[in-house]
Formats: sequence, structure tokens, C-alpha cells
Amino acid sequence: MTGFSGESAKDEELVSAARKALHERSSLLTLDQTLATIQELKHWVGEELTFEEGASASFGRLLSELWHAEYLEQLPPLLNRFERLAAAHFVRRGSVPAFHGFCSAWREGVLRRILHFAEEGPELSDQGEFLPHYALLVSGTLGRREQTLEEAERYFLVWSEGDPHYFEQLAYRVIAILDRFGLVGKEGAALLGRTFWRGSLDDWDLFVDGEAPPRDDRANRLELFADLRHLGGEPGIGQTAIRMARARLAAGAADAEMRELALEVAVAPVGLNFMGGLKLERSGEHAGCFDLERAALAPLAGAVRMLAAGHDLDPGPTLDRLAALGSLGVLDRALADRLAAAYHLLAGFKIRREIALEQPYLNPAQLSQSEREQLKSALQAVRQLQSLVRDLLAKKRGKWWRLGSACPEPVKN
Repeated sequence: MTGFSGESAKDEELVSAARKALHERSSLLTLDQTLATIQELKHWVGEELTFEEGASASFGRLLSELWHAEYLEQLPPLLNRFERLAAAHFVRRGSVPAFHGFCSAWREGVLRRILHFAEEGPELSDQGEFLPHYALLVSGTLGRREQTLEEAERYFLVWSEGDPHYFEQLAYRVIAILDRFGLVGKEGAALLGRTFWRGSLDDWDLFVDGEAPPRDDRANRLELFADLRHLGGEPGIGQTAIRMARARLAAGAADAEMRELALEVAVAPVGLNFMGGLKLERSGEHAGCFDLERAALAPLAGAVRMLAAGHDLDPGPTLDRLAALGSLGVLDRALADRLAAAYHLLAGFKIRREIALEQPYLNPAQLSQSEREQLKSALQAVRQLQSLVRDLLAKKRGKWWRLGSACPEPVKN
């Protein structure tokens, strides 16, 4: 599978640009002014380095305390400390990738520790011979490593051998712990059947082919497969399950189900009206507000996921997928950069709402003129991306291209 390019090239460009700017600026200054400027920059860099080192050390201590926690009652204060740390870092940095990185690493650590707590339950510990024979897979935001303070991931518990009753009990214990600490959303344990799939590898094979319940997962299971990652348990079982899912994506590259998904992505509602203005909620609690999730982020992430799946890219953040699609020539570099800027803006808005304990809705009256224009520009970029998906469907006469095939001509901005 194709990997993602890292951020090192962009980091080098940033450092190079900073050096160039300092050099150009110093040519206009006296010796004393140049020294004063460099000393000021040195002081600023020192402060920022101290902040980052402190945040990294604090996060490391939290992960260590999490892993060594002996009782479930030790989790709530750790969860609270993490949320304060992640929020403080975002308030200072405003970095969407850093926030996602913090939250994804933390959630993975929490889930792995919860698995251990669940395995140690009195009704399960005497069946320890079955423990090595399962894997926990995740999809959704955590699968893409775009986890935030909210819960939007999907879980899949897959086993190769053992008593199904044991694994059902394991799943129930995990969900009960998640529910106890508010980590499964408002619906709590009622989500067990819908968001915590579990079954043997044979059951998984049927689910992958769309032949097994729950039926309501059939509509979006291909999207779930595209974001699927192994998180806990035995890696061999997890990788086997992932290969089965990826094979289904590859085999379905030209079938009706994949075409329907591509079409849904291409026409998903984006929050612009026909006059180019923002499309706002017309009724309900959020009347007069803009829905960041459904009208902006979901269409963007969905279209990028579809293109990434079509080119056999590893599951990863939307920003990494955009960079990879730009490198492959699927997207013109200018359009890829514009979409990346759109994602930073939209996800940043949503994260700020989360930190403020508010729903992901924006009131345009509370935005500056510049912010409103930036929001419209971001949504126009999403529509352009959807147009690309439609064009690809038309060129392929309704067939989605096979994974790993040659790239289409890049779409320009």
C-alpha cells in the first residue's frame, strides 16, 4: 500500500523562509539593530521551545500514569488532565494536526488500557487462554488519526478461535467502561450493537461481503474499511482482518456499491446556497447557524477518502491524504494546498467549539467579515473536489477506477 509523505519537507521550507526573511531584514538594519533583533528572536524561540518541551513531557507522564493505573477510579483525573493539556496547547498553537495527534495517541492509550482492565474482569480472567486470539480494530476519526475530544470512532472486535461468549463478555466490559467514563457519547451503552461490531474471522468475512448484520452498516462499511486500523490484541489477526477489508475495496472498485458511494460523496450537501452564500439551519436548536460537521468537514473528508481509497493509500489523516494525492498528481498542487487550507480552517473552527464545550455550529453573526469569506472559500474548494469525483465517474462511465491503477490527469485549481 502506498504511504504518505511526511512533513519534513514543509518544515525545511519554513526554516529556510525564516532564514531568508531574517537575512533580508538584517540588510536594512544597523549592527546594533541586527543584534537586538536576533536576541529577541532567540528569546522567543527559547520560550516556545520551553513550552513544547513542557507539553511533551507532561503528555509523556500522563501516558505513563495511564498505563500503570491499577484501578479504573484512577482514569477520570487523568482524562481531565489530558483535556486541559490538549486544550491549552491548541489555544497557544492553533495547530489542528498537533491537536489531532495528541488526542489520537491519548485515545489509543486509553483503549489499550481499558482492554487490559476488561481482560482482568473476574468473569473473564479464568479464561485467559483465549486472550491472545482477538484483535481490536478502529475506524472513523481514530482510524484516520483525527481524534478530537469527542467520540466518533467505530470498533471491531475480531477473534480467530475461542468461546464466542467470552468475547461477547469482553466487548460488553469494554463498552461498560467507556460508558462509565463518558467515552461513548450521549447514547452510552446503547451504541454497543451499532458501533462495536464483534465476531469471528468467519463472521467478519461475511460482514466484509455485505452478507451479515447489522444491515445498517452496509451503507457505509466501505468507508469504514478505508479508515480501518489495528489498535489492540494480536496484530496478526488484526492485519488478516484488514487485508480482507482492503481486498473487498479492491474487488469492488467497479461494482455498483462502490459507484453508489462515489456518487453519494460527489453530491453530498455542502453548506453553500445557489447564490454562493452560507446555507444555514432553518429550524431547531441551531436555527440560523452553520453546521460545520455535516455541511463542511464530512463532505471534504469523504471525498478525500474516496480518492485515497481509489489509489490504495494507507489510512491516515485527511491532510496526509491530500499531500499524497498531490504528490501522485491526482490533484493539482494548488488545489491540494487550497483544500489543505480549507481543512485547517474548518477543523480549527470545530476544535474551538469543542474546547468551549459547544456544538459544532457557527453563528455567522459572530464571525468577522474575513472569517466569513474564508469559510465560503473553503466550501468552494470542497465543491471543486466533489466536481473532480463526478468527472472521474463520468470518464470511467460510472465505474470507479481499480485500486492502484494509473492516475487520471490532475485537476487544476
